[in-house]
Amino acid sequence: MTDEQAPKLPEPQQNTPPMPPYQPSPQATDPDYQSMKETGFSHILNDLLKKPLSVIYEVKHGNHSPLSALLIVTLASLAIFGIVLGMFSSGEQLWAAPVKIIGGVLFSGLICFPSLYIFGSLGGMDAKIQHVMGIMLTFLAITSLLLVGFAPVIWLFSTSSNSLVFFGILCLTIWIICLTFGLRIILRASKIMGGRRGGHLNIWAVIFIMVTVQMTTTLRPIIGKSDSFLNLEEKRFFIRYWFEVMESESQSGSPRAINADTGNNEPKRPRNKK
Repeated sequence: MTDEQAPKLPEPQQNTPPMPPYQPSPQATDPDYQSMKETGFSHILNDLLKKPLSVIYEVKHGNHSPLSALLIVTLASLAIFGIVLGMFSSGEQLWAAPVKIIGGVLFSGLICFPSLYIFGSLGGMDAKIQHVMGIMLTFLAITSLLLVGFAPVIWLFSTSSNSLVFFGILCLTIWIICLTFGLRIILRASKIMGGRRGGHLNIWAVIFIMVTVQMTTTLRPIIGKSDSFLNLEEKRFFIRYWFEVMESESQSGSPRAINADTGNNEPKRPRNKK
């Protein structure tokens, strides 16, 4: 019998193991995500700058919630930064600027909190509402502390510069820098809590920055002089308002004399009462 006529034996089948069921990836680990050694106010302040994730750990797993301490740090830091901003124009702005800074930041955090919870959940973050509240307060506290760190720089230019546009751009740049560092804490906390899918929180970060920048126009003037505490009647987009102020300063010989409420170099005329 030749080789061609020999019967062909069936080839042995390879036993391939079945595919394991899908399992979600384990949560990321971070060396800073650990319990705080001590939970006093001074220790919370210190850990906010050195190990901010330990504060978030206490929010989620600790017995003593640091939320009240975070709120106090945020209010005190924003008040200091607002007073320094008010030195640019002095007078009523010494108390009006801190009030507007505190109110604007807290209101921005409040209206953006629901979207933070939703976007975090869509990205896979396993956190309850109170945990997300702790993340938000930690983010605001760190950002506020960074603003206090830049307060001497702001004070120097508030007392030596006469340009409303330059001082406004300087403050806005410092605000965005501090926000960028603060937003990194939210991204790190999301990874710790299992958030790995998509760039949902990056989208939220852009929204939050735009909300806070628009708030500077809604609560105008925060720097510069004005005839009224608030001007909620004239609705303006922040880019349009900035261009109006820059155009007014280029046409005016006295930048500080610009009415920061209207963006014009002429004082605001009172309304005729009927």
